[in-house]
Order: sequence, then structure tokens, then C-alpha cells
Amino acid sequence: MTFRTRTALAVLALTAGTMGGAFFLVWSTFVASQRRQLDAALLEVAEREATEARNGALGLTDAPGPSANAVGPLPKYGVIYGDSGEVLSTTENFRSVPKLSPHMVRAPFDFEHDGHPMRGVTLEVSASGPARTLLLATTRDDLEDDGRILAQGMALAWLVGCVWAAGVAFGVASRLTRRHAEVVRVARSVASGDTSARVRFDAEDDDLRQLGGDLNAMIERLVGLVAARDLFVSHAAHELRTPLAALRLEIELAARTARTVEEYEVALSGALGSVERLARLSDDLLALAREPETTTCDVLHAVEDAIRDVRAIAALKEVAIALDGRAAEVRGSLGDVSRVFRNVLENAVRHSPNGATVKVRVCAEGEGPVEVHFDDEGAGVAPEDVRRIFEPFVRGPGGVVGDGAGLGLAISQRLAQRFGGDVRAEADGHGRFVVTLGRG
Repeated sequence: MTFRTRTALAVLALTAGTMGGAFFLVWSTFVASQRRQLDAALLEVAEREATEARNGALGLTDAPGPSANAVGPLPKYGVIYGDSGEVLSTTENFRSVPKLSPHMVRAPFDFEHDGHPMRGVTLEVSASGPARTLLLATTRDDLEDDGRILAQGMALAWLVGCVWAAGVAFGVASRLTRRHAEVVRVARSVASGDTSARVRFDAEDDDLRQLGGDLNAMIERLVGLVAARDLFVSHAAHELRTPLAALRLEIELAARTARTVEEYEVALSGALGSVERLARLSDDLLALAREPETTTCDVLHAVEDAIRDVRAIAALKEVAIALDGRAAEVRGSLGDVSRVFRNVLENAVRHSPNGATVKVRVCAEGEGPVEVHFDDEGAGVAPEDVRRIFEPFVRGPGGVVGDGAGLGLAISQRLAQRFGGDVRAEADGHGRFVVTLGRG
């Protein structure tokens, strides 16, 4: 069921209940008022007839009946009963005189006479001598007709009001939700694969306008994520294919041509290198995909672990690593934080000239985030590459191919961001990276 239909039904139910209750209250009040007027008129005429009977008249007078509405006097039906219930006198229109029964008391009561609804009242008419009882009645036809006409008119008004309310509610809901239909159309188009669909309307409603803007931003984000996923899968497949092809070639050559132990050792050494490259690549891909542990560690210990891991690479280039700083608690496990620093430090060593020094400085002042600066003596990062170098599979200045799969800086940045920090490169003509981590 659509929102418009639900809105129209809700308004219809509310209108029907409210109008029905109000009309019933009006009808009940009107009928009760008419009945009170009739009872008062009946008692008035009955008192007059009783007074005449007390004065010695044995019959009913020719006085008109009760006047309870604007039409005029109603027909008068009267009976005078003796002390044993016998009929002493009656009006001519009482063809079948009702028997006097105990329920006929002074209070007005209803009864049937010749198929007509009647309203009557009884009074004692004798002050002395034999007891006599007067029954004075009139028809309720006019009363019933007035109530029926009023009920029919109110029912017609109730029906018209309900139809009008439902139509107005549906029209208003349709007008209010016509922009929602555009949002639904765009959402379905995107779900079916049309990523170019966007919400385009100028809504007067601030909430609806905000919804359209948020939906467009979400679509842009999804498109970016899908593109990044496709690019990531493409690069990952390419990176995996290269060492696998090399491994297969080395094994095939060894199986066909290798004969001596030395030749087998060379082939196995090359295959081992390809396997190690595959292992490093799989570790990097897992590091990008998994959620890091939410714990804390000492930033100085993490930096020292990273330096130990990179020392062998630095020794090959005769690059020295100088550490300056003090201990501080940061978010993240020791292994994950060490990986952040190791990837950045290894990148600094690889881009430093032989015999250079990489300076690592831990800044943990105050209560703010902890910063770790990595300064090398390389050429630095060009302004146009400051963002690109953190994309997966981008390697070297300008994205040129170098050693590794190009995932190190991307892993470091994403891990740091999950720990409430970031990794950034400063394009100031020098090789400088800054790692920011949230306090533990």
C-alpha cells in the first residue's frame, strides 16, 4: 500500500469517526429534546383532562391534543378506567382500548396501538370515591419521522464529507509525495545499474531537498567505491599474474632443462622468490581488507619494531635511521601500528640516496594526537602526486613502477585512519611523511 493510499485512508477513518460521532450526538440530542417536549405536552393535557374528570365529568373533553411541534396539535387518545380496570370512557379514535397494566405509571411510556407507535401517560383522577385512572396518549409518528429525516440527512452529509475528505487527502498526499516518486525512480534506476541517474528537482521542502542532496552524494560515493573496487581487482589480478607466470616458467624450465644440482638450486631459488612475492602481496591485500584490533600500544615501541624490520634493507643502501622521541599510548595493536610505521619507513629508505640518513621523530606533546615525522634525503613528492601515492598499486614518483606491489602507503594510511589518524605526504621539496595516530 502506497503512502498516498495510507494517508487517504487515515484521514478518511479520522473524518468518518469524528463526523459520525458528532452527527450521532446531534441526532440523539434532537430526539431526546423532541421526546421531552412531547412528554411535557402530554402531561399538560393529561393534567387538564384529569382536572375535568375530578370535577365530575365522566367523559373526555373535546380539547385539542398535545402540541409538541410546529405542525400543530397531535391527535389525542384517551381512556378513563374504573377501579377494577373497566373502561368508563374513551375517545372515538381508540378502537382497541389497551388494558390497564402495572407498567402504566405516571412517567411517560411507549406502547403499540393498531400498529402505530404511541406515547402515553397515566394519572389518578379521583380525589374521593371510586378510584379512576386516566390514560392520555398520542402517536409518535411525527417524532419518529423527524428523527428518521434528520438521520437520513446526516447520513448523506456524512457520506459526502467522507468522500470529500478522502479525495482532498489523496490529492494533498499526491502533491506532497510527487517529489518522492522522483527519488524512488532514481533509486530504482541506480539499483538496476544506471549509475548516471541523479535526483534533479528544486523542492520547497528543506527536508526533501536535503534528502535529494544526500541521495546524490550517496550515489556518487557508491559509484566511486564500485570504480575503486574494479580498479583494485584489476590491479590485484595483474600483480598476482606476474609472479605466478614467473613461478610457472621457472618450474617448467627446471622440469625440462635442469640436470645438475646447481641448476636445480638456481631454479628453486627463483621459484622461492616468486612465492615470497606472492606471500607479501597476499599479506598486503589482507591488511587492506581486514578490520584492525581495537587496543592500545606504546608508539615508541612500535617505531622501534619498524626500524628493526627495515634495518636489513637500510644496510644494503648504507642508510642510517635516527630516532628521536618519547613513549606515548596510541590506539591500535602493536603489530598494526608497527606495520603503519614500517611501510612508511621502508618507502623513505628506498627513496633515499646511498649513505643518507632517515630521521624519525615522535611528537607527543599535550593531549592531542601523536605525530611521527619521517624525513629522508630523497627528492620528495611532487604536489600532483601527494594524493596519488596513497592509492593502491601506485608505485614511485608519478606512479611509475618500482619494487613491491604499491600497497604499502595505502595500507599505512587506511590503518592509521582506522585508528583515528592519517598518513600524509608534504610536498615541500624534501622527502617528508607525517603519521598521525589517536591517543590511546
